[in-house]
Amino acid sequence: MKDIIFKSAKDQIKLLHSKQISSYELTKAYLDRIEKYDDELNSFLYINKKNALESAKKSDESISKNDFKGKLFGLPIAIKDLTPINGMPTTFGSLLTKDNVANYDALPFKRIKKHGPVILGKTNTPEFGLMGHTENLLKDHCRTPWDPNKTAGGSSGGAGSAIAAGFCSIAMGGDAGGSIRIPSSYNGIFGIKPTQGRVPNPTSTHNFISQNGPMTRYVEDAALMLEIITGFSSEDPSSLNKPPIKFENEFWENSLTGYLQKTYSKNKLQIAWLDNFGHAKPDSEVKSKCLNTLSILENEGHAITHINIDLGEIFNAWHNLFSVSAYTNHEEEYKNNKNKFSWYTQEAFENAKNISASEYSQSILTLKKVQLKFSELFKKYDLIASPTMPTTAFNVGEPPQEINGEKVHPSWGFCLYSFPINLSGAPAVNIPAGFDSQGLPIGLQIIAPWQQEKQLIKISHFLESIVNWGQYIPEKYQV
Repeated sequence: MKDIIFKSAKDQIKLLHSKQISSYELTKAYLDRIEKYDDELNSFLYINKKNALESAKKSDESISKNDFKGKLFGLPIAIKDLTPINGMPTTFGSLLTKDNVANYDALPFKRIKKHGPVILGKTNTPEFGLMGHTENLLKDHCRTPWDPNKTAGGSSGGAGSAIAAGFCSIAMGGDAGGSIRIPSSYNGIFGIKPTQGRVPNPTSTHNFISQNGPMTRYVEDAALMLEIITGFSSEDPSSLNKPPIKFENEFWENSLTGYLQKTYSKNKLQIAWLDNFGHAKPDSEVKSKCLNTLSILENEGHAITHINIDLGEIFNAWHNLFSVSAYTNHEEEYKNNKNKFSWYTQEAFENAKNISASEYSQSILTLKKVQLKFSELFKKYDLIASPTMPTTAFNVGEPPQEINGEKVHPSWGFCLYSFPINLSGAPAVNIPAGFDSQGLPIGLQIIAPWQQEKQLIKISHFLESIVNWGQYIPEKYQV
């Protein structure tokens, strides 16, 4: 079973459905690793041990009779603890709801559930996902297995840490300001934030910036999850009126050049590289490793053009939309229990409380301006590339106050390249791009035009075939 731990979900599923391994064996192997290592990493807020093993046994019974359906049937996976699962503890990373047991399934999980996975547990998150690194009042900081003194990022920090440490092959995340891409970068894994509206998830207010998405070691596993969670739903009026994304066999069989020729009638891509959006520039090691990874595409004949853009002051607009969307769900609890909320939640909710109607409408206008700016860029370039993060993972609880000599926002300054993409609505991936001199992962962000997830997956799959980042496993966690 040891050699199965770090295999792709796709390979694990083949082995499960051909009865070469059992769901119980695989589930128990992951649960044993979680029990052995997670006290150090804090990847999970809830471990679903008893139910997971029972579910795995039932899966094996169905598989033995060839009486099963679902792309994920019997596969153990992890779900972020911002996603309600009926009958399962769902804390949202909050002391206020530490004993909450969900009485419904969130829409993204409803779609996943139909495919029959085994749920290992709920992964760690900052309270209501309101921070780019994972700390809350329920548990110690979530840490990266590459150096447990360092943060796993956030808000899907638990998911990122779990994939990197070999606790599962698929973990679900969510991204409103970088919360898939940040921990993917800090943990050296693949992650994709879909186009805004691609993944329906009903909320109490219009969803301007947030999307659920998969975090995986291998690109094909993320594609598998996109097939399951994407597609319009009338339950979410802000979702795109588009069918689920499909990755046909031909998609994987075609070379990158063949795919581009067939889909876009071109052989080569025009890719814009930028190392900042008008604010602090990245660490020199981060920039160097990202450009090295991009050079793989350049060596294939794709054009890399270094550009400069300045989006201006857009942080406040993003933060206003971000904080208001969370505050509207918890306004009454906050009035009566302010001191039970984390410091950063209080910071966000105080911001939300004090925003005027004029400021909020201006924030929406800024979002539209950012979308227009990116649409203009995509008239010239097929893709945009940047660092995912300006630095590698920092010491837990100590986000950088200065990057490359420039002072940055004390709480969100390390998210310079992620939140602008949420305002743009464009899909984006984190590509593992090597390590810094301390052995910490570096991520390359590639951004595509709206609804071009398939192009991103194709590019990512090509880079994966060269870089082979799936082989990189933190030494302590190797099997």
